[in-house]
Amino acid sequence: MMTSIPILVIAGIVTGPILATIKVLWLKRLSGWMVLLALVGCANFALIEHHAVSRMVGICCVLLASMKGLVYAEWAVGQRLPLLRYLVFAILWFGMDPGTFQHRRAGLSWKNDVFIGSILMMIGTLGAWLVWAMEWHQILIMFLPMSLGFHFGALRVLKGGLRVAGFPVRTLFPNVLKAQGVSDFWSRRWNVGYSQMMQRLVGRPIETRYGTHAGMMAIFLASGLLHELAITLPVRAGFGLPTLYFTLHGILTLIEKKTGRQFGKIPALLAVMAPMGLLFPPTFQTEVIQECLGVFDVLRDGFR
Repeated sequence: MMTSIPILVIAGIVTGPILATIKVLWLKRLSGWMVLLALVGCANFALIEHHAVSRMVGICCVLLASMKGLVYAEWAVGQRLPLLRYLVFAILWFGMDPGTFQHRRAGLSWKNDVFIGSILMMIGTLGAWLVWAMEWHQILIMFLPMSLGFHFGALRVLKGGLRVAGFPVRTLFPNVLKAQGVSDFWSRRWNVGYSQMMQRLVGRPIETRYGTHAGMMAIFLASGLLHELAITLPVRAGFGLPTLYFTLHGILTLIEKKTGRQFGKIPALLAVMAPMGLLFPPTFQTEVIQECLGVFDVLRDGFR
């Protein structure tokens, strides 16, 4: 039932402060991941008869809330956020650094973020409309305007709003065209909040025990598994392809680290874009991305 999703989201958020009270580190981490899998499993069961788009939204909401709880529990060692600020972090922001909400600051810049974000939202919306109108079904062409409108537009506006409130949040998607290599793209250009989260929850624990390279590969493998939950589980198809996508990028990043040379901007962007069909398998493209573009059908019919 769709009505159970808000309850599961709340459970994921509440998990953070509870896990933070566990003093034994390995027990806290193990408990956190077990709770995450349990909540996502419940979400999957609750939405078993629903459309793929509803399943994706519901599962992703529960997954994001659970990850917020895990990150907070890992961060909150000898420190805590007041309840209201924790809720702002957990509900109103896509970043993964609770420390950003510890102190409010006056005079933070925000107008440029709102302006640029609004422009990108409009461009992304127009681009998505064009893709719908022309019935283009190539994954990269479908993904780019939607990403431009949401990742680079809406989240930039959200950043501006939180900075107005005094929270010094950072841009989550800096200019990807400045990426100098695969490792630079994933660590500093694409969703830096997610990169922080994976480094904190996966990279550092593995690196401490098995070394830097093992920690780095663990991040990419874990990213593949998390994207399986967000992408292939909702459509029940394409299992293993997102993991393969991130494994390939982990290998490329490892090569860069071992050789001490980055591949360069163009090869890095090609490496990201060319195998995008692995990250978004055909069934997901049809049942989710094309269905999301179908909102323009509703708008068209509404104006008739």
